[in-house]
Amino acid sequence: MKKRFVSAAVLVLACMLLAVPVMAGGQNDKGSATGDGPIVLRFYFPVGVAGPLATYMGEMAAEFTKAHPNIIVEPIYSGGYIETIQRALTSSKAGNPPDVALLTAADIWTGVDEKIILPLGPFIKQEGGDAFLSRYFEAFLDDCDVAGEYYALPFQKSTPIFYYNKDMFREAGLDPNKPPATWTEMKDMAQKLVQKERGETTRWGVEIPIDQWLLSCFIFQNGGQINNPEGTKTFLNSSEAIGALEFLQSLSAEGLMPARRLFGDSSADFVAGKTAMMYNSTGSMAFVKESATFDWGVAFLPENKKRIVATGGGQLVIMSGIPEARQKAAWEFLKWMTEPEQAAYWSMKTGYVAVNKGAFDVPEMKQYVEGFPYSIAARDQLQYAVGEPPSTHNARQISRFMTDAIEGALAGRVTPAAALNSAQAEAEKVLQAYNK
Repeated sequence: MKKRFVSAAVLVLACMLLAVPVMAGGQNDKGSATGDGPIVLRFYFPVGVAGPLATYMGEMAAEFTKAHPNIIVEPIYSGGYIETIQRALTSSKAGNPPDVALLTAADIWTGVDEKIILPLGPFIKQEGGDAFLSRYFEAFLDDCDVAGEYYALPFQKSTPIFYYNKDMFREAGLDPNKPPATWTEMKDMAQKLVQKERGETTRWGVEIPIDQWLLSCFIFQNGGQINNPEGTKTFLNSSEAIGALEFLQSLSAEGLMPARRLFGDSSADFVAGKTAMMYNSTGSMAFVKESATFDWGVAFLPENKKRIVATGGGQLVIMSGIPEARQKAAWEFLKWMTEPEQAAYWSMKTGYVAVNKGAFDVPEMKQYVEGFPYSIAARDQLQYAVGEPPSTHNARQISRFMTDAIEGALAGRVTPAAALNSAQAEAEKVLQAYNK
């Protein structure tokens, strides 16, 4: 597989040069509807221009054009996920939408409500319906479904996973081959692993980033729910949710973890030896693999009442308001990007989970897994996975309410019950329009 991407960088430049006359009129419709030139697809992709992921995506876009000479894909690096949906909304409302975008599950709900993305049912039916969908992991398809209809195909997918420093386990008298399996075990181990000098913490027992994604996992593991299937109601202040946040607060209050860390902070702390354990995305595994100078391991998330994990990451969508020829070309791109070989390539390069089951039969992927068996831990954890919450209308706002709740509770500014009561009240206001 690696060999066929070697000359891709050269092809990227060639594609950009070919795209210039097509794009000269502003909107990229010249040749796409009339058949007098190659179809140009603008692809909003959430990654920084200087990062390696941008290079990999450029290579893949060029390789797609090599296989489909009549379609040129122009990746447009649109910032993070939030900036990507904002740009997609703005350009769509201005009558100049991109053709393809990579959106979170929350933003797909927004795209549907704003009528800026296409339902994929007709395309999926042409490919064989359920037989076509069976190539993807079911939990990833949950993130593509809005109220019973598919609007996306999974691509850049992840789950949270548990990372731990085996050397620190040995130093603390813990078995390096037995990571915590439950909340109680995780807390007990954190107490043995945390280090302090003169009242100051020099090493945390565990780090859990401030994020609704991880809060949701704890709520699920405690037997709770986030929302109803219709996406019109939330259950953020249930007893299960409050109990989950109380447990997280206890870790902070007892000095076992910092009150506030983001995903990047935690992965940096982990490779620097500033925390013995962490919850983080599988998307951070490549960074840890390249940066850690110690013996480390990964495991499923510790369970409580249930073993369960939420998926995350991005899905590929086709934007509405584009000519039929570009819609068909965009579908070809979505299919190609999620085929086994491309899914395997993206997983090996980035650490994200390959979305196509057949990717794990690709020879290069098999060789990669043999040399780095941790890479399939997230795949194996998918048997316990559900789609990324909240799966609601205005999901981005609901996510913000949840993140505010966990941040306030861990900082000690408000009790877990009060924080989640507030989040639920705000969510009910936002969703009121959908409950009439």
